[in-house]
Amino acid sequence: MEEQFTLTASVAPDAMSKVTRLFNASLDDIVTELLQNARRSGATKVWFQQYEHSELGEVIAVSDNGPGLEDPASLFQLGRSGWDADTCSAEDAAGMGFFSLAGRRTRIIAENPKGDGSNWVLDVSPKAFSGEEPIEGIEELDEQTGTTILFAAKPGENIVPAANAAAKYCSIPVYVQCEEVERKDYLNGAVHIETWKGIRIGVFPGTSFRGHVHHNTNFHGLTLNIPLPSLSQSYHDQLHIRLDVEACRDLKLVLPARKEVVQDAFYDTLRDEIERTLFKVVAKAATHSLSFKDHQRAAALGIKLSSAVKQLRPFSPSHADRDSNDWPAPIEVKNECFLFSGADEAVEEQNFAWAVSKDASDLAVYEPNSAFAGYDWYDAIAKIEVTGYRWGDGETSSECDIEDVPVIKDRPDRLWIIGTCHQGESATPWSLSTDFILFAPADAHIDEAAPCLTKSAKLTVDDLVDFMERALFSPSTDCDADSYDRQRQWFTDEAEDTAIAYLQTPSDVHRNQVERVIRRELYWILRPTSEISISIRGSSVDIDGLDTAFQTKAA
Repeated sequence: MEEQFTLTASVAPDAMSKVTRLFNASLDDIVTELLQNARRSGATKVWFQQYEHSELGEVIAVSDNGPGLEDPASLFQLGRSGWDADTCSAEDAAGMGFFSLAGRRTRIIAENPKGDGSNWVLDVSPKAFSGEEPIEGIEELDEQTGTTILFAAKPGENIVPAANAAAKYCSIPVYVQCEEVERKDYLNGAVHIETWKGIRIGVFPGTSFRGHVHHNTNFHGLTLNIPLPSLSQSYHDQLHIRLDVEACRDLKLVLPARKEVVQDAFYDTLRDEIERTLFKVVAKAATHSLSFKDHQRAAALGIKLSSAVKQLRPFSPSHADRDSNDWPAPIEVKNECFLFSGADEAVEEQNFAWAVSKDASDLAVYEPNSAFAGYDWYDAIAKIEVTGYRWGDGETSSECDIEDVPVIKDRPDRLWIIGTCHQGESATPWSLSTDFILFAPADAHIDEAAPCLTKSAKLTVDDLVDFMERALFSPSTDCDADSYDRQRQWFTDEAEDTAIAYLQTPSDVHRNQVERVIRRELYWILRPTSEISISIRGSSVDIDGLDTAFQTKAA
């Protein structure tokens, strides 16, 4: 047998015992919440002071010139704001802020607005906020106006920085230790401002967070960081948003901390409006470099944009040491040009760059930018994909894949980089003549690589060493590794020996090794006019020409 029943949600009585956990009890939170309460009550000025109280010890005092307090009990009813309907709706006031004082000894002196010159005086112990102890209160005759809240300061707390930060974007004057705080427009510096449903939307160029300012929304003086759209461009400024909430009935904050926005249907609509505002700013500019995806998004929001600027970065080969990579500025794209669609491998890109530098046709090659895929001008550019290498003479030739290291006994007549040229949906074979190729697998060590020059190539040992350093040298960052300079020296020594062995003879390598040792280890002991000779016979080393001739056994 089924029996229908109904339930009503309620707050458990023991929930009050957990009230001290609603806020983190920081001075920043307390100052922000009390300043918000004073402004909502109708106060036009607020004062913050810190001093030694004769009865309460060191206290922080918050005073305002508002209308006072009609019902003291309303302060201690969790969730009851006591604000008028317009304030509750416009600011999402929820009656939680006074409980930021939970856990602190507090005294409240508030004008009774009934007009007989009386005031409320309430002494609140730390346990009174959770209902564990009663709140002592009296009504007395006094000339107190507005409301003053005294609360115990913790060791090391300083009201000056906390109050200055809370008052920076407040809409009413605030005084700290009798000095007025300089207030600013939250959207100062914006390049564009629009007001939408009680929210001022400001557009700023550059990165989202400048300096130590980690917020993007001013909610009636309470600043917080919420997820907001931004707009990135390849070659133009990024655009980001700041919101200044004036009177919006629909934007709500997550309670009780009020440091996050409720991500509801209104929030989604707000994000759409922010994006629309960002695209309006782009539309007013002479050029832009938005991705094609953002270009389509603008169209969906009703903003018509021109095509992205027809610019790309000139091709610049990557280095094995990524910190040495170049990032050339974008330039206007030529009509006859290519994109290099490489695998981001230093050896492959350095080989390709060398061949391009030797090409007499002044081949225009650019770095790809996937963000532009979809624009007609970008999709029309041919893309080169390197797949391997070829070598040979006028009649025969051989090929290998891009990561193979073939054994080539003699210097060939010709060398080519081979691959595929993609344009639209078509793909055709492609090749580029060169006089030098370094064969090496990905992430190869120098002893895994093999240089190959044509018979007519004019490269020197220094040319080869420089090339191998760009293509192969990647310093280890392991904690046990030697210094960068020492690693680089070891690499160039080995590269020098490899280059000499290829261009000259094995004996030249040995001679170079001996000369290198002498240059590094012996030159420092010689005088400018010294002339010495060294002869090695078996295990003996004879040295002539030093100030004192000597003979020693080789170690």
